[in-house]
Amino acid sequence: MRGFNKVMLYGNLTSDPEVIPTKTGKTFTTFSLATNRDWKNKDGEVVSATDFHKVVSFGKLGEIVGKYLKKGRPVLVCGRLNNRSYVNKEGQKRYVTEVVMDDFNFLSRGKKLKKQVPTEESAEVAVA
Repeated sequence: MRGFNKVMLYGNLTSDPEVIPTKTGKTFTTFSLATNRDWKNKDGEVVSATDFHKVVSFGKLGEIVGKYLKKGRPVLVCGRLNNRSYVNKEGQKRYVTEVVMDDFNFLSRGKKLKKQVPTEESAEVAVA
């Protein structure tokens, strides 16, 4: 059986997306997504926790994200987990786990589906 790497997250943007041009003329977009979870502890009290996820997107899909999503906006993100490492300015090796987004849905505050945004491939077809 082949491996499977798929993630879906529902949460709120913690900052405005940052659209970054590359040397090759393409763009990539980054933003952070906060997801909340609740559970009851052994005393029956509701406990909450928030997780933060780094999300990246490339090309037209990233440009759409940069144009329409803002801090605090709820969104459903679909993609895959990616683990990578880099060396920072101080020469230390750092490790990053991020979600490489391949699709997303705009959501209203009431968590209802508002509008679906096409994947990068279909966005390129629509532009062409």
